[in-house]
Formats: sequence, structure tokens, C-alpha cells
Amino acid sequence: MKILKNLLLSLLLLNIATNLVFSQNGIKKIEVFGNRNVGTERILLLMKTKPGDEFNESVLRQDIRNLVETGFFSSIRYETEDKEGIIVKIYVVENPVIRDIQFTGNKVFKKKQLMDFLGVDKGEILNETKVREGIERIKTKYQDKRFYLVEVNYEVKEAEKEGVSLTISIKEEGRGYVKKLIFEGNSSFSSYNLRKLMKVKQRKMPFLRGTFKEDVFEKDIEKLEAFYRENGFLDVKIEDNITVERKDGLLVIKISIDEGIRYYLGDIGFKGEILVTEAELRGLLSLKEKGQVFNRKQADENVKNLTAYYIDKGYLKISVEEVPYYGDKPDVINLTYFIKPGEIYQAGEIIVRGNTKTKDKVIRREIKIEPGDKITSDRLQKSFNNLFDLNYFEKINIYPEFQDVDNIANVVVDVEEKQKTGIFLIGGGYSSVNDLMGVISIQQTNFDISNPPSFTGGGQNLTFATELGTEAQNFNLSFTEPYFLDKPIWLGTDLYKTSRSWSDYTDERLGGALRSGRRWDKTSVGFTMRVEEITLSKIDIPSIREQEGSNRKNSLTTSFTYRTLDRRRDSTKGVLSKLSLEYAGGILQGDIDYIKPLFETDFYFPMKKLVFHSRTLAGSIKKIDDTDIPIYERFFGGGIGTVRGYEERSLGPRDSHTDDPVGGQSLFAQNFELIYPLYLDILKGVLFFDIGNVWEDWAEWGSLRKGVGAGIKVVIPMFNAPIEIYYGHAMDRGPGDSESRWHFGMSFGF
Repeated sequence: MKILKNLLLSLLLLNIATNLVFSQNGIKKIEVFGNRNVGTERILLLMKTKPGDEFNESVLRQDIRNLVETGFFSSIRYETEDKEGIIVKIYVVENPVIRDIQFTGNKVFKKKQLMDFLGVDKGEILNETKVREGIERIKTKYQDKRFYLVEVNYEVKEAEKEGVSLTISIKEEGRGYVKKLIFEGNSSFSSYNLRKLMKVKQRKMPFLRGTFKEDVFEKDIEKLEAFYRENGFLDVKIEDNITVERKDGLLVIKISIDEGIRYYLGDIGFKGEILVTEAELRGLLSLKEKGQVFNRKQADENVKNLTAYYIDKGYLKISVEEVPYYGDKPDVINLTYFIKPGEIYQAGEIIVRGNTKTKDKVIRREIKIEPGDKITSDRLQKSFNNLFDLNYFEKINIYPEFQDVDNIANVVVDVEEKQKTGIFLIGGGYSSVNDLMGVISIQQTNFDISNPPSFTGGGQNLTFATELGTEAQNFNLSFTEPYFLDKPIWLGTDLYKTSRSWSDYTDERLGGALRSGRRWDKTSVGFTMRVEEITLSKIDIPSIREQEGSNRKNSLTTSFTYRTLDRRRDSTKGVLSKLSLEYAGGILQGDIDYIKPLFETDFYFPMKKLVFHSRTLAGSIKKIDDTDIPIYERFFGGGIGTVRGYEERSLGPRDSHTDDPVGGQSLFAQNFELIYPLYLDILKGVLFFDIGNVWEDWAEWGSLRKGVGAGIKVVIPMFNAPIEIYYGHAMDRGPGDSESRWHFGMSFGF
């Protein structure tokens, strides 16, 4: 027992001695100085060194390094003091607080987006490592948007209050020139053919600068991906495999392509309520031949075509779902189209919105849907085209607005009016027929005679125009009411005075006309009663000198028009045919007696981006009594409107003594054109082939003259006709004809 007591006493004394030894090397306390924004508890939590632990200087130094790496502090030092245990004193100098963050030069991303990318916010302690990491994220986001040359920098400034402001400056418009475009992984198509698809080109001075533009390059990548998908490579990956490097001041762009496998079309089937035969639906498909390369664009067109087909039958909520599935072969895709047509919708109300000047009735009379009608895409498109042709509106949106009532939808016509539908024009120009000319024109295409003082909103047309040129002087006052008594009947009048000096005679006209007619869906009938005093003077052609003097002309022109054009202005599809018959003199009295039938037809056919245009013009004039047909009523050929490549009025009969053109009594001209848009709907390129001639009588038919060439049309929206410039080559030159010639045509909408 005594031995046990001695043992316990020895252990107690040993424990006390051990504690005394360790208390001299143990950490009694950790104190932090200089921190204002980072709490002491947070600092201690970041350290492995704790009160009560044995002091280990290497561990403490690692703690200091860890605190520095947090980015909260610009400097840290420590001291130790031994007072019956180690007291660790840590002195910190904090980084400043960010009081404000600004971005400059950013257009692609908004500030909120950039703040998310940066990952730094106001009120945080400045951590430049974190800021640099955020800037790299911003650069990556720009890279995703194809801005490979973007520059992003930052600047820290003292803020007005305690702290700093952070400014991130972004330069989005990085410029560069492409030295090389390198493709990798393109085993199916050559690099040469892929480069041809791109607008960004390799530098090849002096012909190609090789300018790099991010937005253009982005579209190029989209075009490459679309090209692959249209050729069966549906899994192609390009977007994530692009590198842009600078070498010798130029850019080297590497585009790695993961083509994947090429797919082919298998079977096509239809399920659901198809309502018609499968054969009829197959006829609507663009992608339909089994075994052909699977073209993604054509597959999308299949859905669009099927949807449009059902919408045109009144099924406005048609659902067409394309479901692909694989057969025995992994590279063959079968397609099933699940069709849910829904209900046929009829029109409820026709609601007009957005018009402040134009009267509702002016808009409503152009809408080809009445309440109770079946709503079809064809009717909606015709309504849009009619409003577009008025040229009153900046924007036109026509859409069904579904109601709680089954199978009924209101048709909403939402328009944004142009600020001005009136045109005041002072200008000048040149044409191959009228030479130099000056123009003053006042036109209001949305006139309203019953709405003073603005006189706008009624859909009427009022024009006053003066043309003064070296060869012609014209004055014209015209008024047209297109819907007389709110019916599809037009009524108009013209007053005019014209003078035209040709090289071998001058004709002057003073007259007026009354016009009226009736329109139907595709046809119209019109009548024009005209009274003119025509004076012929300064005649240098011997064979027509007896025509000198003044004559009264009373005439009635009856016309029949057939129209299926998609739109009057800038047509791309359809037919416009007009047959007119002018009767002068006879029972109408006057000094000039003749009958003049005239046929003109225009045919437009779209061919992807191209539009094929055919124009046929044929006419004849026959005298009623023994009076000769005066020269100013005869036909002339050559130039715009007949056969380009030949001088204006040069084709047809000539005076036997002076060889001056005297015109003929029969005309035929055929124009073929391929029209290509060069810039939007404003500038168009034209290739043409013309054939035609003028004869004294149809019995002399033959010796057709041909011309070929190219030109441009400038379509100015405010005018009713384009400015035309053509260069034509005469293929059947006669004596005195030049090999080629320019033709200029200009119209100012009156």
C-alpha cells in the first residue's frame, strides 16, 4: 500500500513538472492588429496556429503565407512575446475596400452581365488576383461571342470616400489582318472549298487585305456549320475548336472540325390526323428521296411546308413534330411527322391598331379577310402586300388574336405609320430620252380632300410636278380617289402641259383627262377620256412637213388588267397583263382618227435569290379614215422599254431622204431579265436579253433586232419607279448603229 502511494505521488510530481516545461513553450494568446474590415475571428479561423498549441514557427509562417494568399492584405508580419507562455502578435495592413466598379467601352455585354463574369462586387476588399481572374473570364465570354481580339484592362484609383474605385476598360473593336486560315479535321471537303464559303479571307495583297471582323467571322463559322449539316454531317462541331494567334503582326486562325459521320435519309412516315392522303403531303416535302444525303436545311423546310399547308387551310394551331429514329444502320435516319391540326379558325373582328393619321377604312379596305372568313396564310399575306404597296407604313404586322370562343380568332392589323407620306422634291437628273432635266414635285399619296388643314389620312393621291430640261418641259396636276363612295372604283383627273423637242421636230400638248374604273380580286376594267390640243412645229423631216400645225385629239381608252403579282412594288412572283384599246376621233370628233390596241404583260418567277422577269409588249395603230397617223402617235423602238443596246427611237421605219426615224404602226418587244439583289431591296443588278422591232405594218414582221447587256436598278422607297442604268450591246447592228451604248432612265413618281 505504501508502495502504491509513493507511485501516485511520483506521477503527480511528473505531471506538474511536464506542465511547467510545456507552459514555457506553449501559445498563451494570439493577438491581431490593424484589421478593420476583416474580423479577428475570421483571421484566426484561417490559421492552423491556435492558443494552447505548442509554438511552432514553421507552422506560423505557413499561416502568414496563407493569409497573404487570401488577397485581403497588402502586408503581414508577426512578433512573439514570452510571458508565462507565448503571445503571438500579428500585424496586418488591409487592402482597400472597393467603393465603385465601372465598365467602359462595352457594347456586346451589359454591365450586369460583366459584373457576373467579373465575380467581384462593391463593398469587397480589393483582391487583384481575383480581379485578374475575373478579367480572364470576361475575355473568355467575348471569345464565345467571336471577339478574339478584345482587350480588357483594369485600373485602381482612390475613391472620394475611403477605399478605391475599380475601372474595367474594354476595347471591343480589335482589328487585325489574317495571314492564314488553317483547317484541321476536314477530310470530306477541301480547305480551299471551305475558305470559299467564308467572307473573312487570307491576306493576299494587293487584291485582298484579309481584314478580320469578329461579327463577320462569327457568321462564317455559322455558315460552315450549316454547310456541313446540309451535307449530312449533323453532329459536326466547329465552335469550340478555334484558336487565333498573332504571328509577325498578323493573325493565324486554326479551325478544327470534328465532322462526325454522314447521315442519309431512310423512310418517311406520317401519323396523327393528317386529313389528306400521304401522297399529297409527300409532294410538299423538300427532303423526301430515300437514300439521299440528309440535308438539315431541307428537313427544316419539310416542317415549314407542312405547317404552311395546314395553316392555309385554316388550322392556325397546327402542330407538326419531326421525330427521327434510327434503323438497322447507324448512319440512316428515318423520319416520322406527327401532325395535330387542331381546329379551323374563322375571323372574328378585324382590329386596326397603331394608325394615328390614316383612317381605319383606308386600312380595312386592303385587308382580304372579312369577319366569318376562314383565316389562311394566303389571305394574311395578300393583306400584308396590299398595305405594303400603299407605302404609308414603316412596319406592318398582321396576326390572329385567339379568343375564349372556340374556333374564332380576331385578326389584328398593327401598323407603324411613316412620319411623312408627302414628298417635296427638288432635284435634277439625266435620261437617255429627256437628256438633262430639273424636277420640282409635290406629292401626297395619303391625301384627304375632306380633312383640312392637314389634308392627310384618306388614301387619295394628289400630285403636282414640274419637269424642266434641255429637251422637255412638263407640267402635271393629278388627283385620284382609289375608292370612290368606299367601293373598289377609282376616279381621277389629270391636267397637263408638255413640250418635247426631238432632234427633227417639236410637239407640244395641252390637255386633260378623266379616269375611272372598277377593281375585282385579280382583274380590273378602266376607262380614260382624254382631250388634247397637240401642236407640231420645227419639222426637219420632209415626209411629215404637212403635219405641221395644231390638232384636237379626243380619245377614249378602255383597258382590261389581270394581276396576280405578290406586290405592286418590287414584285418577285406573279403576272401583270394589260390589254388596252384607244379610240380617237370618229364619233368622238376631233382632228385625229385612229384605233390603237396595245398588249403588255410582265411575268415574275423567283429562283432562290434571283428573280426571272419577262416583259412582252406588242401594239398596233390603224387609221379610221384616210388621214395619216401623225408621228407623235406612232411607235418607236430602241432603249429602255423596247430593245436596249440601240439608240432611243432608232428602230423602225425612216424617212427615205434624210434617214430620220419616223416611227411605225406596229411594235413588238420582248425583254428577259435576271434580277439579283445587291443591297437589300434598294440596289439590284440586272442581266438582260432583248429582242424586238418596229414596222410600218404587221405584214412586214421579221428582222427582229437583239440586244444583250447588264445594268442596275436603284429602288428608292419614296418613289414609284426605279432609277435605271444599263449598258447594252447591239447584236444586229445596222448602218450607223454603234456597237454598244449606255441607257439611263429616271422617274420621280409622278
